[in-house]
Amino acid sequence: MPHASAWFRRGREKPILSFWQKSGGKHRLSEAVRRHPQSLRFAGRLPVVAASIAGAGTLVVRPCAHGGLWGHVARDLYLGPDRALREIRASERLTQLKIPTPRIEAVIFYPIGLGNRIEVVTSLVPDSLDLVRHLARRPGAAERARLFSAVRKLFDQLHRHGIRHPDLNARNILLASAPRGGFTAWLLDVDVIRFGEAGNHHVDQANRHRLLRSLLKRARLGDLGWSETEVANLWHELSSRR
Repeated sequence: MPHASAWFRRGREKPILSFWQKSGGKHRLSEAVRRHPQSLRFAGRLPVVAASIAGAGTLVVRPCAHGGLWGHVARDLYLGPDRALREIRASERLTQLKIPTPRIEAVIFYPIGLGNRIEVVTSLVPDSLDLVRHLARRPGAAERARLFSAVRKLFDQLHRHGIRHPDLNARNILLASAPRGGFTAWLLDVDVIRFGEAGNHHVDQANRHRLLRSLLKRARLGDLGWSETEVANLWHELSSRR
């Protein structure tokens, strides 16, 4: 393409490029989606946007950025396609294992110097909010029980298959209404996951501790809607089998 290269899932190239060209094709795809009059916005390391695209449904465009200390240096620049390839392969394997994760429809690479900026395009999970936004609504005990049941099921699935998610923060767990009531937990940002020994207790503990640290951090930042003391009680609820 004139200003980028891309990987598309079969059947997604034409509708995405058509949408992009109608917006003028001068901006990155995320900016074209953001300018859509019915666009949706989501929190992320960088702003995440979504819009309905004729022939492709509602798609989410997520710009990629490094986390941790390296993120202060490299920010959103990547050398080569490895980061995107890891996410595509991890997503496909999770789907084969029946662990919910949004389907990757396209990856866009924008060359800059010797590297690229990357945007990952996924299908929108309808009727969903991340764990932070769910908890920020201060749900009652009955709804919390349904939310936490879905999170426990996700932990169990990851444990059963020996999957560690080093960035299993509260924004990387998406909770959507399940067809038969309750919720389904979807796993996000899966490029960093590691597949190891099935049933590994240490992997399970690492995933749980990462989520707890995230909840405490969000409480300190004030966007969780619960104090750190209250998070301890929430964690007891989440960890209890009912």
